[in-house]
Amino acid sequence: MLETGGSDRDLVGFMLPESGGLVESTDPARPYVLLDADGAVVEPVERFFAELQACARPPATVRSYGMDLLRWWRFLAG
Repeated sequence: MLETGGSDRDLVGFMLPESGGLVESTDPARPYVLLDADGAVVEPVERFFAELQACARPPATVRSYGMDLLRWWRFLAG
């Protein structure tokens, strides 16, 4: 159940942290890599990207999913 009226859940001023990043790779089998705030590869995303590559998805598709997953990763970090 969603609580309302509490000041501890004020999302008006919520800013996503600039943690992690989506990095383009020179390896065609691994065109993009999602990194966490410490610079480590996010393994579940790495496996998902590998599955996209196995289905012959273009690098632009991997990048698109990667940008969405980066926003989600940053939201979870916040």
